[in-house]
Amino acid sequence: MRSMKWWRIACLSLAIASGAATVRAESCCGLGLGCDFEQALSSDCDAPAVPTPCECLLCRDHLTGDWHGLRTSLADKGVTFNLYATQFYQGVADGGSLQDWEYGTKLDYLMKVEGGKLGLNPGLFVDFHAETRLGSSVNPIDGLLLPSNIAMLFPDPNRHVTSITGLTVTQALSESFAVYGGKINTLDSYGLQYFGGPGLGGFMNTALVINPIMARTVPYSAAGVGAAVLRGGKPFLALTVFDPQERATDGMEDLYERGVVLVPDLTFHTTMLGLPGIYNFGGTYSNADYTSVDPSAWLTLPSLGTLPRETGSWGVYSNFYQALWADAGDAKRTWGVFGQFGLSDGNPNPIQWVANAGIGGRSMIRGRDLDRFGAGFFYNGLSDELKSQGVVSLQDEYGVELFYNYAISAAVMLTADLQVVEPAVVNYDTAIIPGVPLQAIF
Repeated sequence: MRSMKWWRIACLSLAIASGAATVRAESCCGLGLGCDFEQALSSDCDAPAVPTPCECLLCRDHLTGDWHGLRTSLADKGVTFNLYATQFYQGVADGGSLQDWEYGTKLDYLMKVEGGKLGLNPGLFVDFHAETRLGSSVNPIDGLLLPSNIAMLFPDPNRHVTSITGLTVTQALSESFAVYGGKINTLDSYGLQYFGGPGLGGFMNTALVINPIMARTVPYSAAGVGAAVLRGGKPFLALTVFDPQERATDGMEDLYERGVVLVPDLTFHTTMLGLPGIYNFGGTYSNADYTSVDPSAWLTLPSLGTLPRETGSWGVYSNFYQALWADAGDAKRTWGVFGQFGLSDGNPNPIQWVANAGIGGRSMIRGRDLDRFGAGFFYNGLSDELKSQGVVSLQDEYGVELFYNYAISAAVMLTADLQVVEPAVVNYDTAIIPGVPLQAIF
């Protein structure tokens, strides 16, 4: 195992001392797009996150506190800002393409502006997301088509970088209709996020954070415009028109030069037997040109030579979360079952079908109200076109992931994570990937 440099050990020790917290996408309801399931199940999903002005280190929801009332004052005026720091110490203990341990850091800067509270247009929202990636990850050595650490894929998986990955303006034209556009972070706006945030406060494997059937057509950070029908301030029916070009570290030049990606999305919020649930259905269609081995922001494809180019690609998906238990005194505290399913054309999409399922949510252990847990199984059926390319022997990729988030305080979260995955590359042995993410909100 490669020895860690002294500064890495020092940074990890400092983070353990200071603690960490789960990360949520603050942009869910302003955009009329995606929420994590805890926000979506809460009746005040359409309200901005207002910090609790607590100066006790254990109960404050930000390590830097309320800034002597400034944070609350800004929130009352419609401006919220959060800095999330997540550190990853993760290794490939067995299998994969190489056995080693890696250390990396991710910083997420999120700001939300509510125009009505600032004296601007009522129903105006601006959502900003910038990211910094530092250090290294096991993604290049885990041997997986769908990497084991989705957070360290972005903005760029191969270098230290800071970039704006989301800057979206939303205008609600009525209580039931909104339009939006800008540079959209599609992981923030994913229709159904599980357990605390995209790859930061829950599952880490790409297959369990976003539905992989969208990997061919939907970029991570994309120029886009759209409209949404709202029910009770929550997204019900949305249609987004994306530029197919990945723009995580790029600007907005040559918009729609390659074509368009259409993403209709339908979300039902239900209450069955008194327990909340979210059921999400949608599809993607792009008229751009692709091959099955073209790069994708979500995938690590081996070098497979050249395959025929195809015009257009489609996929359909369904996702759900259904609570099996809910705390009568806290609408956000639930646990239940979830699933992600998808089907595609199989060429040029390298993933033909998806079937993922699991269980997870908030802990029921007395005194551990803020802890989270999850256990998920994923199966990604590769396309016949990809398997038959003749350069590298490939098979379907499948595995399991288990995690437990231990809340050291309201702003501190230490996670134990374990993945066991059968890689898509036949020559790689089963990958066993333990990890210890540590997260902080400032």
